[in-house]
Formats: sequence, structure tokens, C-alpha cells
Amino acid sequence: MNYSEYSTQLLIVGGALSGISAALTAKKIYKDLDIRVADKCDASYGYSGKSSRTAGLLSFVTHEDDPEAFVEFHTREIGTYLNDQDLLREYANSSDTVLRSLKEWGVEILEDENGYPDYLKWPFPWGTASIDPDASVSMANTAKKMGIRYLERVVIYRLLTSCCGVAGAIGFSLNTGELVVIHANAVILACGSQNYDITKAWAATGNGIAMAFNAGAKMRNCEYGNMCDFARVGEDGTVEYAAAHTAHDHLYVGDKNISQYYRPGMHSSMDPVAAYAWYKETMKGNLVEADIGEFQQAEGNSFFKFHPKAMFRRDWEHTPQFPKADRFPVIPGFIGELSCVYTDHRMQTSIPGLFAVGDTSGGGTARAGAVATPPGKIHGTGIYNAVFTGIEGGRGASAVASKLPVPTVEFDPNTIELLAANIFAPLNRKEGIHVREMIHEIQDIIMPTDYSLVKSGDRIQEALDKINAMLIKLPEVYVNNLHELAKYVDLLSMILGAKLFYTASLERKESRGFHLREDYPYTDNENFLKWIIIQKGENGRFDISFEDIPMDRYLYKPREKRSQVFVDVPIK
Repeated sequence: MNYSEYSTQLLIVGGALSGISAALTAKKIYKDLDIRVADKCDASYGYSGKSSRTAGLLSFVTHEDDPEAFVEFHTREIGTYLNDQDLLREYANSSDTVLRSLKEWGVEILEDENGYPDYLKWPFPWGTASIDPDASVSMANTAKKMGIRYLERVVIYRLLTSCCGVAGAIGFSLNTGELVVIHANAVILACGSQNYDITKAWAATGNGIAMAFNAGAKMRNCEYGNMCDFARVGEDGTVEYAAAHTAHDHLYVGDKNISQYYRPGMHSSMDPVAAYAWYKETMKGNLVEADIGEFQQAEGNSFFKFHPKAMFRRDWEHTPQFPKADRFPVIPGFIGELSCVYTDHRMQTSIPGLFAVGDTSGGGTARAGAVATPPGKIHGTGIYNAVFTGIEGGRGASAVASKLPVPTVEFDPNTIELLAANIFAPLNRKEGIHVREMIHEIQDIIMPTDYSLVKSGDRIQEALDKINAMLIKLPEVYVNNLHELAKYVDLLSMILGAKLFYTASLERKESRGFHLREDYPYTDNENFLKWIIIQKGENGRFDISFEDIPMDRYLYKPREKRSQVFVDVPIK
């Protein structure tokens, strides 16, 4: 059959912050390395992925902070000992590398009189600086000057493998519908987390996770794909996510601060116990409100310092959904951030030659532990995570890709034909179930608070039963055009992501971090201080295993075998 064919030493799928960080790093190390970035958007202009919608916040360990204090705080208070503490330490000590790289790539960071990022301190061991929200535009311009090539408006559907590991990828052109086949010595997946296309700003659909899983790669921390952030509910019932980022510590039922009741003391952002507090009070029939005026008074309006371009873009002063001093009803709005591709410290997956960076592997690295990653409960670390993992993945993948010349080996034509038939099947159907209807169905399975955030064995099983029923209906799905065909690829990724999430959630019989089980309300360090691993088995089966966390060589260890998570245990 006819198709467009490309060859490159290093293929990067996804041209946003993590992907372009990897490309720029690889090109700096190996100047003659042939690199091609494939993206379904216009990545060469810098408008790709979530990075094109960033508020321009960069949180990092500053020169006045102790990196080890950050590691200890993060392990004990956020990751609850599911962290890869060695990688977390590398992360904490990499601020100079990340900041220097961004500057080299033309990204503007607000600086003080000494030429260091002008940051503000949270009441935690890190700082938050402001960068140009169009950072990816500057980085894309630098990439083009360095000779990095782009293949745009192409949807990558599957990875191609050989006996030695990854060998390339297959997809289709959004412009022409033509099949696209790409040969590569190494592949970096940099195409985002799984957000189920629910919100405007965080709308990734987990294609890279699906590619890695279907190629046989291991997944880790799938039960932590349930990040929520408080969203404002307007008088007309509309929901605005960006209006209540800071509500976690200022939730009220009448005059009672339920944030402090359910978890006394300091909260980091996007706190799961705050969401649990909302759930418990709502189940009692109480209205939960956020007092953002109290937050602003407590912080003196100096929590963040925004780049002028971010202020201009968002028009903060005149946009009504950003109240200055207001009290309003809130809900824990589901965002997701499933980022479960298992990688080592150089961002290589369990498949030789296949790497995953940024939001694709944030949770799978286990760097942040028992929390959806990024941002791992720290505003502004999404950008840092993208650049940090991109740099490490660029180093690792370029070393593999540079060992061989541009590949010329032919793929098996029967394999190509079979994959092509699978890709285009919904386009050839004229009736059945429209792809949008199925997307709404999977969103309804993943969004409810009592399914995804406050879990129980019976409700997890209900969700899995609904997902399995959806799998049976997939042969009936039809699309009308190429853009809807791209949404079909998204649908497959969403269904897989939800199944991974609920499968791992059923296996973790405890409550830890963002994983809250009503039927197992304690943290069980004796039996579940482990990483849950899921890999593709035969006939679509999930192979599930447990990996012991190497606490014998880690510095920070749990203080007790079993610990209380909530104030009012038991939950039921």
C-alpha cells in the first residue's frame, strides 16, 4: 500500500516543553544527530500541548534553600514514601541546570538586580518565579535554528518495534489522511498526560501512555491519575477551574473552616484531604464555600508574581471569573494527570530505545510519590518537571540514537496494512455510535468524586464494569472526518487510561496521598509500601505485579507501620 515514509535517528512524539527540551539537549550534545519532532499541532511555532496555555510559573529549589530539606519534605508530606528518593534528589539539585538551559533557549525569566530569578517564597522549601508564558515559542525558534526538523499535523497511532526494541511509529496526516510511517533508532514520547479532554487548560488525552502500553512498556503509579483542583461554581451553575486554585486551605461550611478540621496545620496546594473534606460535608447536605478573600489577606497578595505577558494574556484585572475578595461555592474539579509510563532516571522505559518525558511519565518516574504528577501538589512544578525530564531524556535517547546512522530497514508490509486497517476503520463506517458520544461516556465514568477521588472497592468495580462494556462497543464507533478520527485515537487512549487507573486503585488496599479508599482508611506501610506495576499481557489481559520500594537504601523511612490518614477515621 502507499504511504509517506520518513527516517530519522531520533523521533520525538510531541513538540511542547518536554519534547522540545529533549530535542534541544540532544542536539547540543550531538550536533550532527538527525532529530525529527512529530506533533498533531503546529509545534514548530511553539503552540503545542499544555505549554502554550501556561500561566508562566516556575517553582524550584532556590539558592537559599537546602535541596535535602526539599527531598525530606516532599517524601514525608507529599509523596508519603512512594517516591523514588534518588530521582527526587537529582530533581532538587538540578535548579541551576534547568534555569541555565531555559535562558540558553531564549526563555525570558523575570530576574532580580543580581541576574537571578526574581522569586517569591511559599511557606515551603522552594521558590516560585515568573517566566514568559510563551516559553515554548522561544524554544521552538531556537530548535529550528539548530536544524531540528518537524513533522506536523500528524497523529501518531502506534509504535513500531523490532526484536531489539522500538523501531519507529505509524500514524496519519490530519491534512491529507495519508498514512505516515517513521523509522527511528530511538523514540521519545513527550505527548502529555491523560486528562480525558475535560478542562480547557489541561486537555491532554494520554496518547503517549497508550503507545507505550501497547508496545509492551511497564506502567507505574496508575492509581494516582486523579488530580483535582477546586473550581468555582457560579450563580448560573457554570464551573471555572482557574478561579479557586488556593481554596484547599480556606474551605468553609458556615463559619467552620473544614480544611483545618479534617487536616489541621499547613496544606500544600491541591490537597487530597481538602477534597475529602468537601466530599464528607457535601454528603451531609452542607454547602461548601471557599473564602478567597481570607487567602489573599493571609498572603498579602504576594503568593505569585506574574510575568507581564501572563498578566496581559489572562487580563486578570478585568476577567470576572478571577475574584479579588469573594466567597463562593466550590467543587473539587477533576483534572486527572495520569502520567504512568515507568522510566528509569534517564527517562528510558522498559523497552530498549523508548523514552518518555514530561507529563507522559511524571507519575511513572515515581519522583513525586503518591500524588498525580505533575504538578505533584506544587504549583509551577509542571514546567520544571517538563524541562528536567526533557533534559534527562534528551541525554539518554541521544546516546542511543547516535550509535547508528539514519535507519533504512523496511517494515513488514503486512504489519503496516493491519495497522492501517485498524486506524481507518471508524472512518469507513457510516453509522453506529459517534465518537463524541463515547468520549462523553468515558468522561462520566472518570469524573465523579465518589469514583475517582474518594474510592471504594464496590464503586471501583462498577467503573471497571462500565469500561469493559465500552470496549465491547468500540467496533460500532464511527467518525465523519480526519479530525474526528484523531478524537477516536484519543478515545482509545482515554478508555485505556481509565482502566489502568481503576485497576491499580482496586489493587492498592489502603489510603495514601491522593488515593483515598473508604474501605481501607489507613496507610498500610507494612503491606503496601510498594509500587504497583501493570503491563500488557496476552489477549488484552493486564499483568499486575508489585515492586518493593528499596527503603533499605533510602534515607527517609515511614515512622510507623500503620498510620491514620483522616481526622474522623473510619470514613464510613
